[in-house]
Amino acid sequence: MRIFVVPILIAFLVLSSCSSGPSERVSKRPHLKPTQTEQPAHLQEKAPRQQRKTSSAQAPRKMPADQETKLILPTRIHAADGAQMVLVNHVAGIGVVGPSHDTPQAHGPTKSPSGTGAFYIDQMEVTVAKYKKINPKYDETPYTRKGGCPSCPAMGIDWSSADGYCRSMGKRLPTEAEWETAARGPAYYRLPWGNQFDPKRANLVGNKDGFLSAAPVGSFPPGTSPYGAMDMIGNVWEWVGTPHSPLPASPVPKKDKILRLAKGGGWTSPPERAAIDYRNVVNGTMKNPTFGFRCVKQMR
Repeated sequence: MRIFVVPILIAFLVLSSCSSGPSERVSKRPHLKPTQTEQPAHLQEKAPRQQRKTSSAQAPRKMPADQETKLILPTRIHAADGAQMVLVNHVAGIGVVGPSHDTPQAHGPTKSPSGTGAFYIDQMEVTVAKYKKINPKYDETPYTRKGGCPSCPAMGIDWSSADGYCRSMGKRLPTEAEWETAARGPAYYRLPWGNQFDPKRANLVGNKDGFLSAAPVGSFPPGTSPYGAMDMIGNVWEWVGTPHSPLPASPVPKKDKILRLAKGGGWTSPPERAAIDYRNVVNGTMKNPTFGFRCVKQMR
């Protein structure tokens, strides 16, 4: 009997080990994380694209060289007086000016003259320091009220003196059309910075701009024109050469009573006169503390 029992037990053990072997191998197999080959096809491509998009958004973009150049305003240093000048090259806009205001000083018909070509204009008003180099006796202290101010605009300058300075430097006073184009830019703004008045962008009447009298030139970078000209509105009125429209006849027909034109307003001007198209028609011999100038040079 034992002879038969032993073989039966052996056979039973062999069969049980064979039947349990595969299940043990499966249960003992380590858990595998899904690999890229085990993921569905749409998930395999989505993950890499998300990574590329994120890294691209975080990486700083480098502006192409040709676009970087466009952000740099073309300037030149005039050798005679060391003044920095900015290029006004929107030739199509030369002479396209706004209508004059209906005021006693801004009367007379307006018209659009023909284009005059590209030109350079002083980036800032002619300063006291520059003006004194050819007029050593000039004294700005009666106008500054705070002692000397070499970096302030030359003030109390009549039209002939302004014209003479520009010509002595190989330049000239801007025409009215040139002045307006340099101030408004290709978009034909009412103000150098746009169409909405902002008291902190120009030195006009009052102290909201931080100055009660003349300010050093270039004190209002936010008021810079699209071409890079500064202080086109405020600080001092600026004489212009040839007007784009006829001026009214002088009530006193004498050579020393010739009417001239000033643009831009000064530190005593109200906001309504702080507009590019405002025309201040005055006696050219007047030496007003709020009158100065800048020069232009035609491109060859």
